[in-house]
Amino acid sequence: MSIAPSLPILHGRKGTDLRVTGRELVLRRAPLEHRIPFAAIAGVHAEGRAVEVRLTAPAAIAPTVLRVEDVSEAAATAFARAVNAALAPADAAGSVVVDGSTLVTTRTAESEPETRTPREALHRKVKWLSAGSALVIVAMSVLVGFFGEPVNIVGIVLFGGTGFPLVIAAVVLAPEGLRPWRLPRHGITVTADHARDSAQPWLYLYSDLDGNVWKYLDSSGRVSVEVSYDPRDPRKAVRADGAGRWTAGILPVSAGIAGLILLAMFFVTPFMDFGPTGEEYRNQYR
Repeated sequence: MSIAPSLPILHGRKGTDLRVTGRELVLRRAPLEHRIPFAAIAGVHAEGRAVEVRLTAPAAIAPTVLRVEDVSEAAATAFARAVNAALAPADAAGSVVVDGSTLVTTRTAESEPETRTPREALHRKVKWLSAGSALVIVAMSVLVGFFGEPVNIVGIVLFGGTGFPLVIAAVVLAPEGLRPWRLPRHGITVTADHARDSAQPWLYLYSDLDGNVWKYLDSSGRVSVEVSYDPRDPRKAVRADGAGRWTAGILPVSAGIAGLILLAMFFVTPFMDFGPTGEEYRNQYR
């Protein structure tokens, strides 16, 4: 009996995961990978947010149990049910029961390829940069509140709240701004032909080395234009003659300069004297 391909992958504590590959379970627990053939498994049991893989063992030997914790309860139940259904009946192999632990192979786990899409990676980067910026602003405000002039907190929040987002925007947009400069020198240059589509007059088509056809938008109106694309991601292309490269860099550069100026003010603000507070001003004229 085969297992349905939609069987969930169980992710547990500290990067541990359990999955089915062919007719075996693969348990990755850094830095090791354990491959457990179905013939070595007596059963899989789901207990709330934990899953136990119990290996076969003769009556005189305590069975080996491999446990994965902090997984999805629903996924654990579905996983255990599917694996148990795929196991051979207990008496199918006769009366001799082998020690399942002797059938398990262990090796150093190989790192898996990155599975995040570029958009997901971008969102993750922005999230962590934003969280770090907020933490710096809060920490600076607390320090100034205890050891400096509390009125300076207003400047810290103002300069930090605008400076950090601008710098983050510059960091995120920098690859887009650098692409028109980088790809003509380090990319692959091909000819993009006008699609002659009246509904999309700016549409050009080009193909990569594998024969895949990609779209490129250009308002020049030419019959064809030379474009340079990224061999790692052929969807990203720019004009090979450098047209528009300065325009693409204006936004990240402007954001970066403005953000750095504001961040300079952010770090100087705790040491600035904004004059007497309201209470000090009243005390001067009593």
